[in-house]
Amino acid sequence: MGRVPLASTKGWASVAFDFRRKLRLKWFMASGSLGFSEALLESSYRIYLNHTKVIHYRDGRPVYSLSTPALYSKPSANLLARSLYRSIQNKNLPNMMSLAVNDVCNATCEHCSFFEGVEDPTRTVLSTEQVTNVIDQAQALGISVLNFVGGEPLLRRDLPELVKAVNKDLTTTVLFTNGSVLADRAATLRKAGLDSVYVSIDSADPERHDRFRGTPGLYGKAVAGIKQALHVGLSTGISCTLTPESFASGELGRMIELGKELGVHEVLVFDAMPTGRYSARTDLVDNQGWVEAMIDAVVPYNNDPSYPGVLVWAYTSGYRAVGCSCGTSYFYVSPYGDVMSCDFNHAVFGNALTTPLYQVWDSMTSRAEFNQAAWGGCKVKNSRYRDMDTVVTGVRDRTMVAS
Repeated sequence: MGRVPLASTKGWASVAFDFRRKLRLKWFMASGSLGFSEALLESSYRIYLNHTKVIHYRDGRPVYSLSTPALYSKPSANLLARSLYRSIQNKNLPNMMSLAVNDVCNATCEHCSFFEGVEDPTRTVLSTEQVTNVIDQAQALGISVLNFVGGEPLLRRDLPELVKAVNKDLTTTVLFTNGSVLADRAATLRKAGLDSVYVSIDSADPERHDRFRGTPGLYGKAVAGIKQALHVGLSTGISCTLTPESFASGELGRMIELGKELGVHEVLVFDAMPTGRYSARTDLVDNQGWVEAMIDAVVPYNNDPSYPGVLVWAYTSGYRAVGCSCGTSYFYVSPYGDVMSCDFNHAVFGNALTTPLYQVWDSMTSRAEFNQAAWGGCKVKNSRYRDMDTVVTGVRDRTMVAS
């Protein structure tokens, strides 16, 4: 009498065991999640950037690259959420757009792809309202990074208004400029909500840079712009384009040292593209040896916290990271509203003023050439793609719409 049945005793023991098991799991999750999250972040950035270095704290949030949203910002949440829905829909969605806001420039760069492939003096540049509409459509598609490009975008007077038009809860904003008038406009753009700026410098030697850009005195103005951009709190980087010959001469190392001297957060390195004014440079096609050497050369700098982050774009667009994402997760809109797979491929797939952007995107990404990233790097540099109608590298019929 008063004894607990054996079955009941076993039941209590089972409940206690189950409670201890769940408590242990919860403790492990609480104590282990921080380390796991850190490892996941490091692995993600290492794959995409080839380093795990925080290069700047903008508005209190860590920045790993100007080309990615700041960590724990709302645009970074948008990027992750859209990545989830991309897998659910089994449909490519864009995470980055480059938007050319004008078709004028105060430099005559040796390697320019715009003026030999996109610019058309017979057409009208998008109005403020039309640019805002394109931005709205692109954000509805899911972009988390918006690059303002040109021409020279700082020559457009309403640029601050365009920056303000971006929903900052969804998208981080980046400006690419030659820096000629950046010192005068940096504060206004920062106030408008601009997050980051890349200033183009292609040689640490002022005379060589000015000669490459065809503009005397441009180097000094670019440096002044960088200093002002840093002063107002923009994430600030140098964007440089290297050729096989400039890389062989040691320009990469000199540019990184210049970046360190100026205190920039990042040095973005583009390998010259066989397009636009370089469309006849067949030595840039199917020539990855020097690019691989460049990727290897930046590793010691990225392992040294005293240097800015160094991002070789060919690494990101290669097999180690996301591959060539043009027309797959990235696209370009010209000053006239033409939609292209990237800045360097001048084939037109539609116009955002006459066709909803989502329809142009759907048509482009349904093609075999663009329904997945190209593992072998940039399509414009790959002979497998260069003969296709959907890859245009020089001056052709600018009204062409790839069918």
